[in-house]
Amino acid sequence: MKKKEKSSKYTRYYNIADITIKVSSDLPLTESTFHPKFRLFKAKGPGEEMISIHHSFSLPGLKNSDLGHRVYDNPPWKIYKKDDGWLYIGFYPEQEEEKIFKIARFNTSHTKGRIYHEGTDLIKSGNMTSLTFFPSDQILLARILPDKNGCILHSAGLIYKGFGLAFAGHSEAGKSTMVKIFKDRSEILCDDRNIIRKKPGHKFYLYGTWSHGEVPDISAARARLKALFFLNKSKENRIKSMEDRREITTRILDCIVKPLVTPDWWDKMITLAHDISREIPCYELYFNKQGSITNVIDSLLSKT
Repeated sequence: MKKKEKSSKYTRYYNIADITIKVSSDLPLTESTFHPKFRLFKAKGPGEEMISIHHSFSLPGLKNSDLGHRVYDNPPWKIYKKDDGWLYIGFYPEQEEEKIFKIARFNTSHTKGRIYHEGTDLIKSGNMTSLTFFPSDQILLARILPDKNGCILHSAGLIYKGFGLAFAGHSEAGKSTMVKIFKDRSEILCDDRNIIRKKPGHKFYLYGTWSHGEVPDISAARARLKALFFLNKSKENRIKSMEDRREITTRILDCIVKPLVTPDWWDKMITLAHDISREIPCYELYFNKQGSITNVIDSLLSKT
């Protein structure tokens, strides 16, 4: 029997959306390396579904033969596709010569990677807000989730009366406002980014993430997805059922967090969005800031 790994000063485990992320490092990882919000997602050891990330703190040399086919080039990233995986190069577009500050190598599924940093400043400064030390972990997670029947949705997520409710919309749509309205009567998953995954038995679950916006309240919990609402600010509070599956699929795709988009990634997202449109009740939600939208949602849930 394989001996179960345990966290050490060089290794940490975190769980998000039933996926365990193993973070290891050439240098010790302390309680102050990552932001305190990650304590809610901390795991004791490996899980059934794994992502492995290793941090090193010096940049390797690169030859042109190491690069592969360039698929993205827009500061601060260049991304190359190779037969055996992916190469990410973080760079500053200096006037005379580009300055590389980060290199990351991932396998073809993005489930195993080594990230090289220019020096030790990041790990010494601590309080990192992403496990990858990227601006956001969604750069990695959004690439991995399609293979696991999942996506990251621009949304506010709540567990309300035992059910998962997702309120989708982009910036200024009212996601944080909706979370504030329900704050005292629900468990907040995240006010800005949440994960939806289709699990065995055609069941969709809503998961919280650490990628919050204005409201710092987050949770590592999950709940069956009961309804998906598309937010619309209004003077009145009302809900309109959406019946056009093509329209719903389009709206879902518009709100999905998009990393480096490749044809296979896009095909999987279209299939997932179509499945959500068929299996999860979707609504246009019109609301104001007075808070009485809770009564409207209570009435809806009592009938479904």
